[in-house]
Amino acid sequence: MSDDDGPPPVHDAHRKPKHPLSKYSRGYGAKKDAVMTRVDPRFDSMFGRADARQFEQNYGFLREEAEREEVARRFRVKCLKCIIRRCELEQAGEDLDEYDLSDYEQEVFGEEHQRELREMKLTPPQQLYAELEKLQRESQLYIARTRDNAAKDRHSSVRKELLKKEVQAVKAGTKSKPYFPKRAAVKKAMLADNFTHLNEKGGKAAVDRYLIRKRKK
Repeated sequence: MSDDDGPPPVHDAHRKPKHPLSKYSRGYGAKKDAVMTRVDPRFDSMFGRADARQFEQNYGFLREEAEREEVARRFRVKCLKCIIRRCELEQAGEDLDEYDLSDYEQEVFGEEHQRELREMKLTPPQQLYAELEKLQRESQLYIARTRDNAAKDRHSSVRKELLKKEVQAVKAGTKSKPYFPKRAAVKKAMLADNFTHLNEKGGKAAVDRYLIRKRKK
């Protein structure tokens, strides 16, 4: 008498029966609650260490391309503002003969962009405003990314300079061996670097604005 001739197995009505191939879908010998962990190869020591200098040499053209795009974007924004000014005067019912718009438009667009000037004059104002807003938003994102990258580069230089001083102290015989600077020392050095950078860029007023923003946070 085979097992097929007997009564069917008893199942709990409140539990979903397991599929006969469910254990193979998770992998042979895998635990039920096992979670797959993904490893980013960029941060795995198995794949070596990242060389920032080599990366800049290989992919520096991307940064240069982004800079060229930002220059073109700023020029387009300037042209859009020039034409939008004409649209605003027309909507306000002003006499355009009293404003020296043509000469200024020729100065902004130049000889190489006369076609764009003619096309913009025929473009509805709503499209001009939409494009201006889009380009300004993209420019703000670019400035934010550039500022963040510059800050990261300065902070990395600060850390390297601290380690360099430790190595020099060992070579001079002042210390027996170098040590990695503590977080407090690194943070203090970074703050000093921030104040120096702000002072060189905008003077005391820039430092005061930075301190006000820090107090509000």
